[in-house]
Amino acid sequence: MGINVREVDRDQQFLMPPSVAEWLPEGHLAWFVLDVVAELDLSGFYAGLRDDGRGGAAYDPAMLLGVLVYGYCVGDRSSRRIEARLVEDVAFRVLAANQRPDHATLARFRARHQSAIAELFAQVLGLCVTAGLVDAGLVAIDGTKMGANASAWSNRTRRQIAEEILAEADAVDVVEDERFGARRGDELPEEWADRRDRRARLREALRQLDAGGNADWESYLARRAAKEAELGRKLSGRKPNPKGKKARDRHANVTDPDSRMLRSTQRFVQGYNAQAAATGEQIVVAAEVTNAANDSTQLAPMLAASAANLDAAGYPDRIGTVLADAGYWSTANATITTDTELLIATVAATNTATKPNDPNIAKRPAVLERLARGELTIAAAARAMGVSPTWTRHLLTAHHDRGPDPAAARDAMDAKLTSPHGKALYARRKTIIEPIFGDIKTNRGYRRFTRRGLGAVTSEWKLICTAHNLRKLWRNHQTIPAPSF
Repeated sequence: MGINVREVDRDQQFLMPPSVAEWLPEGHLAWFVLDVVAELDLSGFYAGLRDDGRGGAAYDPAMLLGVLVYGYCVGDRSSRRIEARLVEDVAFRVLAANQRPDHATLARFRARHQSAIAELFAQVLGLCVTAGLVDAGLVAIDGTKMGANASAWSNRTRRQIAEEILAEADAVDVVEDERFGARRGDELPEEWADRRDRRARLREALRQLDAGGNADWESYLARRAAKEAELGRKLSGRKPNPKGKKARDRHANVTDPDSRMLRSTQRFVQGYNAQAAATGEQIVVAAEVTNAANDSTQLAPMLAASAANLDAAGYPDRIGTVLADAGYWSTANATITTDTELLIATVAATNTATKPNDPNIAKRPAVLERLARGELTIAAAARAMGVSPTWTRHLLTAHHDRGPDPAAARDAMDAKLTSPHGKALYARRKTIIEPIFGDIKTNRGYRRFTRRGLGAVTSEWKLICTAHNLRKLWRNHQTIPAPSF
């Protein structure tokens, strides 16, 4: 008696037409993405399609969007990788209905509909609100450094850029000297210079054009003229240094000029500062990108974006309490006029001029008043307050502005943070926002952007956060018991 095993026949054809509905289990993420895309407003994606029926048939934007969103949900955002998955992965084949758009089509779709993709964030947030997943009573804001699609070695100064352009121009001149010698290069060839039989030769040349020809010369001359004009513009834009001081060279990245060298944990990153605001249920309610290194300038924009997104999503209440770490601390942020309670970790003062145990602090208002009236010089006022003349000028400017007192703002915030209520709320900050960045960077491998330019990476960051919210919505959908009839 032989071994009883199932027969394997890879040449066997399907006896009945296959149905993609049988390829995935009912609760698979791919089916959920299809259902969500079917409920979204995709008018922005269809607006660019021709309505006269002419031309080749285009791929359905809803299908391409479903493939793209699912790719971001599972950690595949490379257009070439997605193209391969459309052949070898069952879920992608179901999403694409066995169609196979190539990587160029996927990349162009993502770039062409950059704004429409960014607007999906608010729509998916609205689905989360409808599902009851959003409670804005507690919101945490934080930022993370994301690498740009550019190398740090691509940073150049103005002088380096000009030198590279000049070096390229010199290399072109050497090649042209070897090719044309003493001629300019735009003269008629010798065989065309003779007027005898020229018309016959022209007819023969026109007949042979179908076999090919040198059509790149005019474009080459145009490119060279453009480079020379750009070099002249860059060199003419250099400002003189009349004081004879050594100017500090500023760098710009020639691959992605919008990106910056930003300080991350124990290293520098050529990239962007990706901001996110999330609720206690780890639903992202705002996602923005900036190239500013300091988080302190981003608190007010993130508060405004969070409120706008929640309002557009149909959330009925306002934001209750906002949690932020010490990177967002500033006197201006701590004194923002808003109905939202702010809990921002304070930064300890390190300058001797602002230490609370400085005995000269109490003298400052009177000394600054005398300095403002002209009764004291800068040097005398500095000696009276025990600070440097430079710091005295800063204190005088602040005295004229009559802005919020930094020490008072810090004391008030410290009192809120050390209260039992403040301690209990602020302790939740790291459990709300940090796991989101950990999931995005570690679980899904998104540590750098694939696109270039501030607008492009903002759209990509919103798509990443949209995929995060979709996964949270899908997991919640999985836990809802099916209705019994």
